[in-house]
Amino acid sequence: MNRIELVDSDKCVGCAACASACPTHSITMKEDKEGFLQPRIDKKTCIGCHKCQKTCPIINKESESKGETKAYAAINKDDSVRAKSSSGGIFHALAKWTIEQKGVVFGARFDEKWEVMHDYCETLEGIIPFMGSKYVQSRIGDTYRQARNFLEQGRWVLFSGTPCQLAGLRAFLGKQYERLIQVDLICHGVPSPSVWRSYLKDFVTDGEILSISFRDKEEGWLHFQNVTTTTTTTTTTTIREHQMENPYFRGFLKNVYLRKSCYDCSFKTLHRNTDITLADSWGIDHYCPEMNDDRGTSLVIIHSKKALQLFTSVANLCYAEIQNLSEALFYNSMMIESVSLPKHHKRDVFLVSLKLFGFKKSCRYIDTDILFVRLAKYVKKRINAIVK
Repeated sequence: MNRIELVDSDKCVGCAACASACPTHSITMKEDKEGFLQPRIDKKTCIGCHKCQKTCPIINKESESKGETKAYAAINKDDSVRAKSSSGGIFHALAKWTIEQKGVVFGARFDEKWEVMHDYCETLEGIIPFMGSKYVQSRIGDTYRQARNFLEQGRWVLFSGTPCQLAGLRAFLGKQYERLIQVDLICHGVPSPSVWRSYLKDFVTDGEILSISFRDKEEGWLHFQNVTTTTTTTTTTTIREHQMENPYFRGFLKNVYLRKSCYDCSFKTLHRNTDITLADSWGIDHYCPEMNDDRGTSLVIIHSKKALQLFTSVANLCYAEIQNLSEALFYNSMMIESVSLPKHHKRDVFLVSLKLFGFKKSCRYIDTDILFVRLAKYVKKRINAIVK
């Protein structure tokens, strides 16, 4: 049997396409020392078919789509839907259309432990848990296989996720399906699930969690510094913090505990092989102020004829204005740019400290330059020696 070598762990995106494709279920996704899911091969049951290697979207990179790309600013007409959404509520409109066609919607939701997993729904009520941003990498689980089964039945399937997760789905499917709607997003990067787990353990200690909103728009949407993180517990305690006051959000925005592949992402391209890319219309107050009421506006980037037909089908549910793509992306550079790796080994120091001491005691490494910390300790040591 030929030796099976998967992609290096630093480049692996954790999409689970290899595990989903394995005919003998010899690959499982296990957390590494940083808390990110990595594929592990059971050599006893592996038959050496190399299907995992042939399916990996990193080993087998796609060529960039050559289709025409269009951008729209859009708002869901239903204010109650938009209030539950991170931006303009367009995902709900697309999902609603899919459900009305007797289709199936896949997305990321919280599980009973408030960790993030992928799942599917077949009802309008089931869409709600998929709404809203979730700044944790989700577990794909068995959803690629489930999506394929529904597609083979001839049903419409809307599959939403990060660009790398959609690349994993395409690689797993191995062919195009006319009734597959791929919806990805402009992704900053995915934080470690173990970091999120440690944050909840150290900072949410007062009762059972009832709800978590990473993007509460109570104080407004447009100015990101006003975005709040809200946690409600059974003791009626509500923690509401501006993003830079919340240590988890702060570490996320400072790129301290993102997956290593996020610092050189292979899927941050303009012309994508998905159908629709959704994001916030940051800067809308500058280039299209008539579409801004500070309650959330979606940026909808169309990549395919199918997507344009779908977007036209939900036009009665939304207000939409076509936008200059360059202007829209000026305020959304993460569409094509990877985040920067934190300087001075800050990421490594934080993750080692997290494993030893937990999130709360490791927070100082989010905010402080590591070289400054070392220098401060050295100076303090020298002063103490002189004083003595």
